[in-house]
This record gives sequence, structure tokens and C-alpha cells, in this order.
Amino acid sequence: MRLLPAAVTLSLTVALAYYVYIPMPDAIQEPWKLMLLDAGFRGTMQLASLKAWLGFDNYITSIRRSTAGFDDIMEGLLSPQSGGGVMPGVKVSDITFAGVPVRVYEPPAGGEGHLRRGLMFIHGGGWALGTGKRGSYDTINRMLSDELNTVVVSVEYRLYPEVHFPVPYLDCLAAAKHFLSPEVQARYAIDPERVAVAGDSAGGNLAAAVAQEISSDETMSATFSVQALIYPVLQALDFNTPSYLQNQNIPILYRPLMVHFWLQYLGADLSLLSQALANNHSSLENPNLTPELRARLDWTALLPPKHKRDYKPLIPKKGSQGTWKEVPGLLDVRASPLLAGPEVLAKCPRAYVLTCEYDVLRDEGLMYARRLQDAGVSVTSDHYEDGFHGCFSFITWPMEFDVGKRALRGYLDWLQNNL
Repeated sequence: MRLLPAAVTLSLTVALAYYVYIPMPDAIQEPWKLMLLDAGFRGTMQLASLKAWLGFDNYITSIRRSTAGFDDIMEGLLSPQSGGGVMPGVKVSDITFAGVPVRVYEPPAGGEGHLRRGLMFIHGGGWALGTGKRGSYDTINRMLSDELNTVVVSVEYRLYPEVHFPVPYLDCLAAAKHFLSPEVQARYAIDPERVAVAGDSAGGNLAAAVAQEISSDETMSATFSVQALIYPVLQALDFNTPSYLQNQNIPILYRPLMVHFWLQYLGADLSLLSQALANNHSSLENPNLTPELRARLDWTALLPPKHKRDYKPLIPKKGSQGTWKEVPGLLDVRASPLLAGPEVLAKCPRAYVLTCEYDVLRDEGLMYARRLQDAGVSVTSDHYEDGFHGCFSFITWPMEFDVGKRALRGYLDWLQNNL
């Protein structure tokens, strides 16, 4: 009987190790830490799926509750009382810009006698998760405000399942126009020539789309001077780029999960996931996908050889076009900024594009940087050979990664020198 507890313990340990372990590229540092982080995310998503199947809760709202609980624990551990306070001199206000909730960070130096930088930040989370008011987003924005003497505005745009495209985009655009108005810039003592828009992942998608619209709007008295895009999502027509295939099983953004986020955002039937993974929605039968449009995301022409490798483009001859006609957002540049024409890109502000080698979104970030450069825009492409999707956010204990801290420092240094 004494052997029974030991056998049970051994069995549970083996089962846990089997659940946690995922093969990792040698270049990724601290692989077991990333495996544990990913196991936590997968466990959260699987529990949310079970609750939704049992009818207890919505899948997305269940994930939100779980992540909010984790953030509350971390905020308690990092609070000033526990010795981990972050930039206490930064003034934080939760208000609205044109009816859109925002959090404003004002640097302790104040604006007396001189103008300050301004930056609008848009958080990621697949257009369904996340908030700029918690966790690493809040930490990074406080740090940026203090270190760069910058007024930071973090946008709390509406999320799925409450809304679909184009509502999140329209929320961010409304907030951006309000932020760039002369009245608001005067109120916060912001230099109108030194205002940026930034975002990561889905927030990078929204930042790029907003930058395009603002730059092309001749009614705007002020525009963004720079854009900083951190592993941005930029297209939904090709889920078989080299990076989608190379990194389809690399945490924390798996290929099917990214496609799932896209279907949610565009208000499409989630059962179309397998068709999307096969690129059936962008087959040669699609009359709306002209050769000109296809060229704008042709990775065979836009990627450097080291990233193309031996991969081949997947363009089915036939697809299921009838179903996809109900998803007009697929070809909308407000959803897929990579589809914008060169005349639009030429008006965009100079750009910082951060990409990670082990990220399904790597190639679209590299392609967007190339297309901006081809249009005459000054671009800094900051590529992390040991980076993975989400690393920019993992900069505090217990889930801090060296590559995340380096990525954050690269972002801050670029803004210091270019904004």
C-alpha cells in the first residue's frame, strides 16, 4: 500500500510534464519558462471552452476573468507596499476621448514652459482580450511616460464578442482624432510635431490602420509623426506564409488560434477555420483578389531569402467563395493594412516595426516594412532572432524574459531618438 501514493505521484508528474512539454527551437532562451507560461494559457483556454460547452459562461469572458485574476495577484505582489511600485510620479487619469474610454499618463516633469511628446498606445489581445489598465501594458506606459517625458494615451477600445470589425478600429480612430486636436494637445502641453501611435499584435493592426487613415485625411490639422508597430497583425488572406508554417506550433500564438481571432473579429462563422487554414478564401476563383492586390502580400517577392527558405506559396485554384462573400472585411484595408496601395503608404509616418523570428506574424511585419520602404517611408526594422510572439509583454517577474526586456529597450530607445 505504501507504493500506491508514490505511483500516483509519479503518474501525475509524468502527465504534467507531458502536458507542459513542447519542442522548442534551440534559439529560444529559457524554454521551460515559456513552456510553463504556455501551459497556463492553454489550461485557461481549455477550461473556458469547457465552461462554454456546459453553458456556464462565454468562452472569451471566462478567459478575461481568469487573466484579470492573475493580474490582480501580480499587482498585489508588485504594489508599492510590497516594494515593487512602478513610476509613482506619473499621473494617471481614466477619462474618455470622443466617447471612447482611455487612460492618460502624464509625466512627473509636467509641461510648464516646454512642450512634451505624445503617444497613443493600442493594446493587443486578438481584438477580444486585454486592457491597457493592467499588467505589463500599464507598466510599459508608465515607464515610457516617465523616461521619455511623454503624455501617453492608452485606448480601451471595445472588444469581441460585444462588437466586431470595424468597431474597434472606429473607436481607435475617434480617440486618435480627439488626441490630435489642437485643444487636447494644448491642454496637455504636447508638441504637435512629436506625436506617435503604437500598438502590439492586434493593437499593431489598429495602429497601422489608424496611421494610414489619419495620414490620408486632408482635414486633419495635425497627424502622427511616427508609428511603432510591435509584431503587428496585418493581413487575413494568407495563413500559409513561411512564418505561419514554420511557427505554427510555437507558443504562445499558434496558427489556428490566430485564424480563430480573425474569424471572430470579422464576424465570420467559426466553422470556416479549416477552410481559412487551407487558404480557400483567397483562391484563384476569388474575383475580388486582383493581381494588383495579390502583389501587395506576395511574400515570394517581399521577403528576404533567409525567410522564404524552401516554402512554396499556397493559392488554391478553387475555393468556397459563396460563404466568404458574407465576410467583406477580408479585403478592407482598415482590417488588413498590408493591402493598402502605395499611394496610401507613401503618406504614412516613419515607422518602427518589431518582428520576432518565432512568430506566425513575422512575415507580414517584414513585408509591411518592405512595402513602406518601397513607398519612400523611413523604416527601422527591429528583428529579434530569439523572439517569440508576446515577448514584449513579458518583462516583469515571474514571467520575465531577457528577449522581452531587450525588445522593450529597443522600442523605448527608438522613440527617444525618433519622436
